[in-house]
Amino acid sequence: MEINRIGVLLFLCTSLLGSCNRELDLEHRYDNSQSSKPFEEEKPEDELEYTDKGLYSISERVTVSFPTNIPRSGYFPDGKLSVCKLKGEDTFTTFWSGDCSFMQTGCKSPWFEDNIGSLNSSMAVIGKGVSPVTDGFTDGGMWLIGVHELSDGRLAGFFHAESHFPGVASQYKSIGLSYSSDGGRSWDAGCKIISGPEPKPEQGEGGGKSYGLGDGCVVWNEAQGKWICYYSGYCDNPGDFVISMAASDSPVAEPSSWKKWDGDAFNTPACDQESGLGAPNIKIKNLDAYHGGNPSVCWNSAFNKWLMCFHSWGRELVLSMSDDGIVWSRPAVLLGAEDEPGGAMYPNFLSENGDLECAKEFRIYYAADMDNSGKRQLCYRVIKLK
Repeated sequence: MEINRIGVLLFLCTSLLGSCNRELDLEHRYDNSQSSKPFEEEKPEDELEYTDKGLYSISERVTVSFPTNIPRSGYFPDGKLSVCKLKGEDTFTTFWSGDCSFMQTGCKSPWFEDNIGSLNSSMAVIGKGVSPVTDGFTDGGMWLIGVHELSDGRLAGFFHAESHFPGVASQYKSIGLSYSSDGGRSWDAGCKIISGPEPKPEQGEGGGKSYGLGDGCVVWNEAQGKWICYYSGYCDNPGDFVISMAASDSPVAEPSSWKKWDGDAFNTPACDQESGLGAPNIKIKNLDAYHGGNPSVCWNSAFNKWLMCFHSWGRELVLSMSDDGIVWSRPAVLLGAEDEPGGAMYPNFLSENGDLECAKEFRIYYAADMDNSGKRQLCYRVIKLK
């Protein structure tokens, strides 16, 4: 098993070089109730120790301190975080995602540890307690999973939406889109763009059962001329939540333009705007080798490849790559139990250019040591491709 895993990872890296507080499904959750890993202090990057993996090296873990006075302290990351430079800006804008998402402007660095200490509740811009609530859609919160500047000057904010059940720890999930015309300070109510084939049940089951789909990320694929959303959706084959995808060829991601992947192309409705329901989810070949969710996807400009990292239900971080964003390699384990005994979840690629592009050196931020209440550590490791 171990030899096979290492072989897959080496194949992944060789291909690269050759080309130049929410759990999705608590049935599969990792029991971390006995974790006692000590809190680590931040360490300067030039003092980090690296493990040589042959074709790449990965640093030791760095744990980012959580100031206790910030909103949602101890609960980042909780999905996809966005870091970008908006038009005309020399500084970064960071979108911290949770059931309520925060917009932090004027960030001199893209790195989360440089900015998290200045986060405050006045920065809330979308989601629970800020946005209008739509019953059955966003009454449980709105998590931003990708913020992009459109050619018409608006911002498109793609979000994971949850609707909850009174007295039951379950959630019905879907994916929506909201627009901002004032640089992200305010957003419209948003509408559903990708949904499951079944409506929200009248009553949820206990044990944190998930319904619907969500927990994804959205990128603009220039070569394909499409927005592509990679998300976690229940697929009859293999009978679990796995990575699926939907796409839109509308320049502004028009809600009615989204189509789900059917195994060969983007052909089936992602969300009928009258019924609010979508076609069945179909798995992406090779990615179903690991069942999981919360992908982070970015373009690697050094090797002209798309990279995807997501967490498995065993709380491993796995890595895949693609030439075109459609056909993906079989994932290899990036961080397993030997690296993070308490498990790793919610990966986020980040480089000096933000979250959508990286090169030979970049970081992977993630959640570690999550306890049964959902509290977690924000950590990162530096990856250097040779």
